[in-house]
Amino acid sequence: MQHLLGYDGKKGEILKASLSLFAAKGYDAVSVRDIAKAAGVSEAALYKHFKGKEDMALYIFTVIISDYTERIKQIECGENSAVSKLCRIVEITYDLYREYPAEIRFALLSQYSFWDLVDEEIKPHFVIRKILEEGMEKGEIPRQEVYFWIIVFTGIMLQPLNQYPYFHDALPEFDTLKTKITSLISKLFS
Repeated sequence: MQHLLGYDGKKGEILKASLSLFAAKGYDAVSVRDIAKAAGVSEAALYKHFKGKEDMALYIFTVIISDYTERIKQIECGENSAVSKLCRIVEITYDLYREYPAEIRFALLSQYSFWDLVDEEIKPHFVIRKILEEGMEKGEIPRQEVYFWIIVFTGIMLQPLNQYPYFHDALPEFDTLKTKITSLISKLFS
């Protein structure tokens, strides 16, 4: 499986092992010892590359959020309506979840732990805010407090992904779920 994290060698093995463990168990349930064992390295080798578990997790979170924000910045620059751009963000988000499930699951589970530790310019909500403000200015989206819209939009888009591992048997098939969420966003903002 391809990963967003592009390192080879020991550092790559450590990152892949930690990402896998963080996504499966959650950040708090994983120890440095667990990561070293899963990566097939000593704890001392792990500390050659990272100061500790938090440094490693923050690095992974930053790479994932940076990549995601760069992808949605491409949408912001397009000529489509604001609603079309928001629907496209949903599609990209769900496609990323399918392609990189461990990375996206980790980012979703860890956002509240690491959000304040990453630079403002890599946070995706600033891109979403611009799209929403543009849409309200053009009359494409009903006027509302922009951060209220951000909360509603991200909640509708991300909560099903948060819950998917637990309720995938009760939720629609993944492509159908993506279509339903996209349709819901389109109706909400139109």
